[in-house]
Amino acid sequence: MKNKTPAEYVNPYIGTVGHLLTGTRPKVMLPHGAAQIFPNVSPVQHDYFFSEKIVSFPVGPLEIMFANQNAGKFEDSVSQFDMGTVSSHPYSYGVLLEDPDIMVEASATKNCYAYKSTGAERFFIRSKQIDEINAEDGFILLKIREAHNIYIIIRLPKNACMSVNGNEAVVSNIPETCVVFAAVSNISYDKAFEIYKKEIGNKSFEKIVEESKRIWNELLGKVEVNGCSEDMKTVYYTSLYRSFGKMTDMSEYGEYYSGYDKKIHQGSYFYCGDQLWDSFRSMHPLQLLLEPENHKQMLDSYVEMYRQSGAMPSFPGFEGDSPVMLGFHAAALFADGLAKGIETDYETAYEGIYRNATQITMLPWVADKPATELDRCYFENGYFPGLEPDKEEYIPEVHDFENRQCVAVTLEHAYDDWCVAQIAKYLGKEEDYELFMKRSKNYVNVYNKEIGFMAPKNIKGEWIKDYDPMLSGGQGGRAYFAECNAYTFNFSVWHDVDGLASLMGGKEKLCDRLDELFTTPCLPNKYTFLRQFPDSTGLMGMFCMGNEPSFHIPYFYNYCGKPWMTQRRLRTIMETWFTNSPLGVCGDEDGGAMSSWFAFSAIGLYPVCPGKSEYAISSPIFDDISIKVNGGTFVIRAEGTGSGKKYIRSAKVNGRYLDSAFIDHKDIVAGGELVLEMSDRPNREWGNSAR
Repeated sequence: MKNKTPAEYVNPYIGTVGHLLTGTRPKVMLPHGAAQIFPNVSPVQHDYFFSEKIVSFPVGPLEIMFANQNAGKFEDSVSQFDMGTVSSHPYSYGVLLEDPDIMVEASATKNCYAYKSTGAERFFIRSKQIDEINAEDGFILLKIREAHNIYIIIRLPKNACMSVNGNEAVVSNIPETCVVFAAVSNISYDKAFEIYKKEIGNKSFEKIVEESKRIWNELLGKVEVNGCSEDMKTVYYTSLYRSFGKMTDMSEYGEYYSGYDKKIHQGSYFYCGDQLWDSFRSMHPLQLLLEPENHKQMLDSYVEMYRQSGAMPSFPGFEGDSPVMLGFHAAALFADGLAKGIETDYETAYEGIYRNATQITMLPWVADKPATELDRCYFENGYFPGLEPDKEEYIPEVHDFENRQCVAVTLEHAYDDWCVAQIAKYLGKEEDYELFMKRSKNYVNVYNKEIGFMAPKNIKGEWIKDYDPMLSGGQGGRAYFAECNAYTFNFSVWHDVDGLASLMGGKEKLCDRLDELFTTPCLPNKYTFLRQFPDSTGLMGMFCMGNEPSFHIPYFYNYCGKPWMTQRRLRTIMETWFTNSPLGVCGDEDGGAMSSWFAFSAIGLYPVCPGKSEYAISSPIFDDISIKVNGGTFVIRAEGTGSGKKYIRSAKVNGRYLDSAFIDHKDIVAGGELVLEMSDRPNREWGNSAR
């Protein structure tokens, strides 16, 4: 059997069954591409893998579906399919529509959609928002009216004819093997034709697939892994593929439409479509490591979004920032770029970041509204206040369902403040640096030493009574936390682990609390607990691998002198929760966040604190790993780890013994070699030296 390429290892159906929440989707696209394809299915359900009927395929906001002559309208073309006929890759998708016996294949360029049908006699197109539709010079031209006009051109097959009925059209008299190409522009028909010429031109469908596959192989091939099972390589390259879907480059060959000021701009790139609460932790750091040039463009795009809208976004969608989750983690994005040598306009970025940190409310799920009395409590007293369970909410800006999340807000903004301080220091703003470094210690103010947990205070500074660290806070713990409970948020101080350890009574006590996290059972039982905390999937005790606030926690053993426990925990986590199966992602993927955690952890590195240049070292699951970096190649050798040895006995970097369980970004991007001597028994002495 010939060796597979990295892109051929990818199985987009991993995770298409959710453990409790929504599963993944098998997307065909280019890295950061605007054109994205996965079939629309019926019935619409959270577990995509179990779908049995295909309704249509996407062309931007349009739907397209292939049918025979018996289908008189779009609804008639819905067809059953068998997963056994599906061929799914990042670069192509194929499926047999069973009812009409039609084979449909799909691929994509950056802005174009490519479909090939075999056995179809017609195809339908429809959209609820069609403003105009015409046939001219062998193309269908459509203008879709959404938040802004979207222009689509579809190449008509030779001798085909089109009829229109409202928001639906049918194209008949198509050949037995029919190729349909479509280009989408947010600017104009002329730009759509330019996109078509540059990305499709005279290429065949097979050429589009070939080029898409080459692009994916170039990116995924930046990390070469060997010395483990074929299944684990599949899981790895699938995770890597999912880590590069976002952000989306919305540029169109020298121009782009921005939803941040509703204007057309000149520019060769413009990235949006991000969810920083999820992506700042490991997805952006992974992209920074493997695509530093693209990452610079993303930082530049955030600066442009601020310039155009007057606000630094946190969940930048295509039409503007979205009021989702909590924290102002653009501070983390820029602090991490700064720490790792990415150049951008930090001065302008700081304007937006400073505005967020001093003028805008920190309330979760509330976008760009002025600070409230709750925020002033944080500014003046160092914590975001909670509300007693028996009192009615009196702050009108508080989201009805998402609540105040007061402890989580305090913890995440203390980290954001630390990030702001790093940028301020770089820019020579010494007073700002001192202010935000002081605020970065605010986590201390919500740690109740009497109970040993992060806990809520009311606006008077009193601990809220009858507080249960496991179960208080209502649905998702949202009165005090964000989707998880105090057991998880007890460790949300990744910017100052030594300070957290001191608060808990020392590093040994921190280790004890970590052990407690992994061994405390759900009360009163697992079913009842998950009903209240449905985001807390992938449970090991109270540790929930399935949600982002847990990502860094297993690595905390590195900071308190027990890196062998990081190695033990991570091997169990990876082998249990990340598998080559529809159940192979243990939580909500969140645009690649979950996969990026695995893509890092599986090679034995993790950026615990974005904004610092260090990576925690853990046990990789591959014997040999080669990472292409700007300085050449960084190699990690860990002989025997792929066959079960999970403990590090000793480590060398470029022939030099490494006593610390950490490595710096500059040592990786310069190229070189990290050699890990592996064992099936822990070495409790290695990795204890100071960072």
